[in-house]
Amino acid sequence: MNKSWVTLIFFFTLIAGILMAVPGLAQEPEMLSLKLDGKERVCLDCHRRPNAQTNEGIAAVQGVCLECHGKANLQRKWGSQAVSLTVTPESFGQGRHRTVACIHCHIDVARSPHRTRVGAQCLSCHGIHGEGAAHDPHLRVSCQACHRQSSTVVLNKDVDRVILSRVNDQKLPIPLTDHNLPNTRDPKFCQRCHVPQNKVGAAAAVLPSKSFLCLPCHYAPLVLGHSIFWVALGLFLLGILTTFLFWLKGSVQGEETSSHRKIASGSEALWSTAFSREFWAILKTVFFDVFLQRRILQESVQRWSIHSLIYLSILIRFGLGLATHFAYFFRPAGNLAYALLDKNHPFVALTNDLLGLFIVIGLTWTVIRRWVIKPPQVISEGQDNLAIAIIGLLVILGFLLEGARILVTQIPPEKAVYSFVGALLAVVMKAIPADWPTWQVYLWYAHAVAGAALIAYLPFGKMKHIFVTPLSLLLNYKRK
Repeated sequence: MNKSWVTLIFFFTLIAGILMAVPGLAQEPEMLSLKLDGKERVCLDCHRRPNAQTNEGIAAVQGVCLECHGKANLQRKWGSQAVSLTVTPESFGQGRHRTVACIHCHIDVARSPHRTRVGAQCLSCHGIHGEGAAHDPHLRVSCQACHRQSSTVVLNKDVDRVILSRVNDQKLPIPLTDHNLPNTRDPKFCQRCHVPQNKVGAAAAVLPSKSFLCLPCHYAPLVLGHSIFWVALGLFLLGILTTFLFWLKGSVQGEETSSHRKIASGSEALWSTAFSREFWAILKTVFFDVFLQRRILQESVQRWSIHSLIYLSILIRFGLGLATHFAYFFRPAGNLAYALLDKNHPFVALTNDLLGLFIVIGLTWTVIRRWVIKPPQVISEGQDNLAIAIIGLLVILGFLLEGARILVTQIPPEKAVYSFVGALLAVVMKAIPADWPTWQVYLWYAHAVAGAALIAYLPFGKMKHIFVTPLSLLLNYKRK
């Protein structure tokens, strides 16, 4: 063996012998202890790290926590008042979280000093809910503010969130140890916030859910929603049926008499075109002629610019709504879904307001061109005028609603600035003495009626070319 290795082994052996010989150096450190009910306790009584992913581990964790928190006299000082820290088996053992370990929710309490900084973390297990669950993601509302029995909530501007209050109206402390969950199906459930003169920045009434008919401009759940949208869908389907029956009166693929053969010929033409070897060429044609409106550009650059400001802005918002839907569907707890659902996220807020402003510019350009400049080749028809009026009213009401939302919910200026149009309107609204939480409700319904009117009018006016043109391109593709 090399002499250097022998020397090294001898050196470490000598050091180990000295350590063993000195009293106390080789002894295990004494465990810190405390007394509970007169019994000496050691750290490992609590910090023994049971496997909390098993039923036995969950029961062990709950048992350790309830050794202290199950006592009726467990209290803590909150200012000059004593607050109970007792968790009763009736409030915890009967709830839906009875088979969950305490540290699964209270993730930062198993440490010294034994206290929490962040509170129960619901999102460590649950994902955020979208528009469907509570008609809004409620991203600025803590989970406990809704999903707790205590109904006293407050808007904490330090953290920019609606949270459970630790004191009631009499400034007395509120115990937050009741683990019973409220009945979210109770019609009165949302009234802890959505009442007139509330102080947490909520609308004065519960707003209905968006409908899937709102998808052309918004992310929306796949529900029909308020009765307004039922009427709109009924009129839309009636218009589609009327258009289809009118289409059957003409010649379809050379067939002029039999409706049955017209439908069969049309279906066969669509099927063979969509699944032909020229699929990519067809896709290219649809992309340039439908989405980018190549034919309109060839006729007039000015007309194409107006159409693009309106049509492409709506199309992009529709794409953003679909992207949000799929991001939330496939990964509701992901950062992408969280960002796209957040109306105050810089990207979402800036994109929505910018595209809305483009639509306003396009509509203003159209009005000036039709009624001020009046070029001879432009013919103003009643159908066009009605469509312009509905879209204009829809966008203006949308901006007003956004301004009211920013004002009522008290979005901080550094966040609201990305919704630059809505933020400016919020400043103007703030100078007007009005009950804006109530006006927010009125504006929502007015905006919904305008949106429903647009959907219902689509198949009856000139705007039906939005879906008629792609169909015509597919049916007649082989004739080019």
